[in-house]
Amino acid sequence: MPENHLKATARISLANSSALIKQAADYYRSHDCDVTEDAERTRISVSIGDVDLRATTTSLDVEITAPTEVAIVQMKSAIISILQDSMPGTSIDCRWQGAGKGNSKLPNFCELRVGEIIDLTPHMRRLRLYGEGLGAYEHDGIHVRLLIPPRGQQNPQWPTLAENGMPIWPGGENAIEQRVYTIRNIDAKAGWIDVDFVMHGDNGPGSAFAMHAAPDDVVAMTGPLGTALPDADWMLFTGDETALPAIGRYLAEMPDHVSGHAFLEVGSQADVIALPTNSQIKVQWLFRDDNAPVARSLLQDAIRSVALPGETEHVYLWAGVEQGDYKPIHTYWRKELGLPRDRCLAMTFWRKAGRLARG
Repeated sequence: MPENHLKATARISLANSSALIKQAADYYRSHDCDVTEDAERTRISVSIGDVDLRATTTSLDVEITAPTEVAIVQMKSAIISILQDSMPGTSIDCRWQGAGKGNSKLPNFCELRVGEIIDLTPHMRRLRLYGEGLGAYEHDGIHVRLLIPPRGQQNPQWPTLAENGMPIWPGGENAIEQRVYTIRNIDAKAGWIDVDFVMHGDNGPGSAFAMHAAPDDVVAMTGPLGTALPDADWMLFTGDETALPAIGRYLAEMPDHVSGHAFLEVGSQADVIALPTNSQIKVQWLFRDDNAPVARSLLQDAIRSVALPGETEHVYLWAGVEQGDYKPIHTYWRKELGLPRDRCLAMTFWRKAGRLARG
């Protein structure tokens, strides 16, 4: 374990732990994660850390290593959730030792209040949210999990963390919705962040919150989420409106020597916003209202139109797309182009049923 990594351990009383380890390993393999096994343990490696699982005759031993307290808490929740899904109706009872114990609050929990409201386009609204203790959000990832209370509640019941690392969510009329969004801009010293919301009516908690937002409305966040982009000299960014805030943030932070392409799919010319960058990345907007013929989809065709540099050691490809585009893009990059896992990342940001996952 690297010296700067934190560690948390737990022993869970389980008689069938070998079978559960196999299920967890299969789940992570199916999500393109590294899984290594030997006679003593199974190691699962994800972008934010590692999980070691060991089976005994009566228990499952879990060891998590990660660079931050937030990552430790996230990985605890993920592994316990997978174990619980493997044993429906069973509550996993464990007591963690080491990092990530916290104070029963979600990691870096912050309550925020709405300030300025700006309509960037007919379908994109920016809220400036004010709060205290935002320093942790200036690094270690640009995404956050927004916690959206029932409309009109000014003193919501916020979730807490149980001893086993799982969040405890209030229910009924106090139920909290959660969605992942991007911090578009931040000034921790001044105590604010900007979050951009895709506006699609009342058919999603994030859009509904932004549509009805008024100054001093309350919301909360936890995180940060995600990992920093690897160093690269050539970048390809791909996404629709839901990925626009993230791509805009990445472009703004790209150094001037980086070249490449950014493909942005939006409804029409009215949805174009300024994306300042010091880099040499070429931004190209793709408009659905053009009704141009496509072979696969607007984004898939755009990606396939680009020739990668001859040497791919210093390239990086990133996509935030609708679920139907995710697998074809992922397969094209990993299987057809043969890019290693650390040179490309495709993610599902939303599904056509309308359940937007990010902002």
